[in-house]
Amino acid sequence: MAASTVSFLTNIDRTGRSDALDEALRRMVSSTFVQGRFRVEMPIIMAGGSAATVTVWPEGNGETFMVSDDGGALFEVMSGAFSETIFRRVAKEWCDRYGASFDGGSMLYLRVSGGRLRGAIIAMANLMKEVVDVTIERSVDQKARQIDLELWEKLDRAFGGASVERKAHLAGESSAVHEFSAVVQTTKGLIAFDTFSAQGNSINSVYVKMADIGRSEAPPKAIAVTKRMSDIGPKLHLITSVAQVIEIQIETSDLQRVASAA
Repeated sequence: MAASTVSFLTNIDRTGRSDALDEALRRMVSSTFVQGRFRVEMPIIMAGGSAATVTVWPEGNGETFMVSDDGGALFEVMSGAFSETIFRRVAKEWCDRYGASFDGGSMLYLRVSGGRLRGAIIAMANLMKEVVDVTIERSVDQKARQIDLELWEKLDRAFGGASVERKAHLAGESSAVHEFSAVVQTTKGLIAFDTFSAQGNSINSVYVKMADIGRSEAPPKAIAVTKRMSDIGPKLHLITSVAQVIEIQIETSDLQRVASAA
């Protein structure tokens, strides 16, 4: 006889309650009281893997409350070595959207009445996540532009500007058209260069593009360019399975040698 399947969500008692579900719900939001302030841990996961923590404290006679990230968004940004300058721009922009305030340095905050406290805590947690995510996205884009500029300079020196097409488009085997940092026409054929960073989206993007053009009828040579291969970690093997990987610091002579092996 087959063993019965037990679901902790449906295995309820006669009152219609589930201990497992009750415990899960209790853990979704928790709070601690530290030095006159409440720290509310929300079920929103930040980029670094931690939960968004909102700090709340009463002002004056307790009719109004301060709801703040207490510098948590900036901490997430700095922990990932992303741009503090970009963070400040994004924080000001997103606080304006949310009707919140930014102190110009590190803290996002809302000042609300007790009746608006629940909504303000939820809004602050969402604001924290959006500020961090947009800061990371813009920081990565900025780094990508910088490495692209350096790559273009090296390609111009190595091959001459006439044979280098910047921000070029190539179609893959799937018929999708992908944008590459540069495409170089050599006597041996096309070479597609694309830059990438250690960010997951960047790694996935360059892998998909290089794999797709690699399956085309007349594939170009694929070369992926990054700042430091040691920063990529285990996923470097994913890229090397579809492209040759070089570092942006490569000398012009070495770049020419890599191209000649196409």
